[in-house]
Amino acid sequence: MSSASRQASSDAADGRELILAAAIRSFSEVGYDGTTTAGVARAAGVTQPLVHHHFGSKEGLWRAAMAHLFSEVRMFTKLDPALPPMQALLGATERFVRMVAARPEITRVIAREGTAESPRLNHLIDEYLGEQFREIVDMLEAGQATGLVNPDVRPDLLLFFVLGAGSHVFDVSALARKSLGIDTTAEKTRDDFVGLVLSVLTSGVFRAPAGAR
Repeated sequence: MSSASRQASSDAADGRELILAAAIRSFSEVGYDGTTTAGVARAAGVTQPLVHHHFGSKEGLWRAAMAHLFSEVRMFTKLDPALPPMQALLGATERFVRMVAARPEITRVIAREGTAESPRLNHLIDEYLGEQFREIVDMLEAGQATGLVNPDVRPDLLLFFVLGAGSHVFDVSALARKSLGIDTTAEKTRDDFVGLVLSVLTSGVFRAPAGAR
């Protein structure tokens, strides 16, 4: 391949990444209906035809953006079968909190698409969320059967409690900063928040002996 061809290929890849980054910001901030390929092109500093060249349509752009955004979710939050159940859940929870602290767009997209049934919500569930949600609920139910999880807690609601509580401060970072001076980008803030979430779980939900956690 000539140097000119390599440069063209590199430029095309860079353009695609810029488009995806702009699309993820837009879909998370203004939703699918509020996003246009023209707006994404302007934000990415490229032409609108280039968006359609890479992704075909707004629907194609959304699917590619979701694949890019959720590509590491499973990797970071997968339960480790080699660990005791409570340790596996606590580890997955910590990784989840740290992940959404770095990429709040993940839970913003989930919150937007989760408000009403749609083909896009079905896609997120089928491709990225459904299997993992079920796996976590199954493990919580198994923990209740063995006395490690508070039997008065509904596992399905606990999952959504952690999803919401574990991400909200990062979803509303401007509010946290403006009202109380919380810097959600600071490593200490993230460490303190992880500690808070895990403390709530170990104090009120999990009943494993301290040494098993």
